Amino acid sequence: MPLRENIHRPWQPKNINNIHRVVKINFNDRTDPHYTADGYEDDNGFFVRSAVDAVIKYCPVGNLDSEAVTKTFSASNIFVDPEIVRKIFNSPTSPSADIYIGYGL
Repeated sequence: MPLRENIHRPWQPKNINNIHRVVKINFNDRTDPHYTADGYEDDNGFFVRSAVDAVIKYCPVGNLDSEAVTKTFSASNIFVDPEIVRKIFNSPTSPSADIYIGYGL
């Protein structure tokens, strides 16, 4: 029986393919539906990049707020980090950070 390539097996990660939407985060935009008092949150998950070198505190999908990660991102105009994030904290994220989030297909 030949293998069907498009079958998703629950134990395998789902292929996301590409970024289809990019949004620049504005931590001060209280009208944004993803705005929270301490950052930006979307439980569906998104990818992160910064246009300048920046320290970003975030929670991967599946992590609690208390399990946040703080990481230095190098300036990039493409999304190179494969980690899917659900929340970015506005502090201690670098105040000069120029953060973009991308949603995958």
